[in-house]
Amino acid sequence: MMKWKKITPREFVITRWSGGKTTQIAIDPPEADYADRNFHFRLSSATVEQENSEFTVLPDYDRIIAPIRGELSLYYNKSARPVVLHELECAAFDGAWNTRSRGRVVDYNLMTRKGVCSGSTFALMVGVGQTASLSAGGRDRGVMLIWCAAGTAGISVSGETALLSPRDAARLDWDAGSAPEEIILRGAGEEPVRIMVARVSFLSSV
Repeated sequence: MMKWKKITPREFVITRWSGGKTTQIAIDPPEADYADRNFHFRLSSATVEQENSEFTVLPDYDRIIAPIRGELSLYYNKSARPVVLHELECAAFDGAWNTRSRGRVVDYNLMTRKGVCSGSTFALMVGVGQTASLSAGGRDRGVMLIWCAAGTAGISVSGETALLSPRDAARLDWDAGSAPEEIILRGAGEEPVRIMVARVSFLSSV
């Protein structure tokens, strides 16, 4: 069985930190709190206002990050050679690593708890009046999060439609063994749409 809903910025949780602010787009379970480190996964976007930043060490989590605006350099475990990410490029790394970054950016960040679930992300560009197709569902219980980083997109799931304005998101949840469902995204504004897609799969024992 699959269910889905639209999430608007009014539902986001915004927190400030020494280097900028973080906007929490989604967290699971809903009653979890990032500060308590009791969440299964968390999707967020941060505005990084400092040129150099130290990441919080999160040994229980895997992470994926992408710059939505700007260029981001990542240094893992005191490495002298960075991983350089251009806009919408994703990098996966262990939350236990000592990680620092360089670059004033707006980023996209998925955290998944080790032993509970795993995640993947990618960027999608949809031109004005064009469409793109995604597939949700499958063997394991899962979640797909579609975040409209820029532009306006129409979304259609199981015959139901909605309009995603800039920064709106859609969340799709399905049970283990759910039949695949097609999601149609359409560029509905006057400029191409930048969409970030995250897929989280839960372990069968969870």
